[in-house]
Amino acid sequence: MKNLKIVISSLIIIIVSSFLAIYGQLNEGTIITTERSDLELLSRLRLNHNMNAREEVTYERIEGDPFLYQDFAPGNLLLKTGESIPLNFRYDIFKGEIQFGKKDEIYALINPESISSVLIDTLRFIYSGYLKSPGDITSVENSWFILKKDGKCRLLIKKNLRLQAATPPKPYQEEGSPAKFIHTRDTYYVQPEGKSAAKIDNRKDLHDFLPDKSGKLSSFIKANNLDLKKVDDLAKIISFYNSL
Repeated sequence: MKNLKIVISSLIIIIVSSFLAIYGQLNEGTIITTERSDLELLSRLRLNHNMNAREEVTYERIEGDPFLYQDFAPGNLLLKTGESIPLNFRYDIFKGEIQFGKKDEIYALINPESISSVLIDTLRFIYSGYLKSPGDITSVENSWFILKKDGKCRLLIKKNLRLQAATPPKPYQEEGSPAKFIHTRDTYYVQPEGKSAAKIDNRKDLHDFLPDKSGKLSSFIKANNLDLKKVDDLAKIISFYNSL
């Protein structure tokens, strides 16, 4: 399996390099329409999947919005090889996937391990491992996160959504209520370099996960009256930690 990953990574480098040599680098942030050549390229890289080929959930029958960006926004896909491809993206919170394309032809990014980051409008997304159960290194799962603060320790934001089931009609009622997407509170994760991210709910979580500077962090939080449930305050704390 390791050798297979090496071969696939080598093929990605060769294919993308050839594409860029022929077509040249496109300007970052340029709004484009996904052309067939781009789709064929990503297909060869095994980085796309045609959404029209499968529909596990029919969103038309569900109230609410499962997207962070319902309309596609201009962005940039950055591969771990260093090459970048400008496309139009949106993030499907319910499916946990980044999609690109246009209204009648929508694709999802797959094999995110080959992708360094995806810029959508002003938000940068990274695909990272995180601890599903705090303190249990065997519970690592993967997800797309918004990168709020970069550095030796990252601050990541995970968007959350739940699907409320439809309810059948009650006696003497003609209709029940349809299923509905409900946006829930964002969760915040810190990720020291080389480690999986861990969710931070309170000061104890922060001190347990960043024990090397626990005393200085406590003093900084107290002196500035910071609230760990506010993402901007957490960003200040992580910036302070990275400066130590």
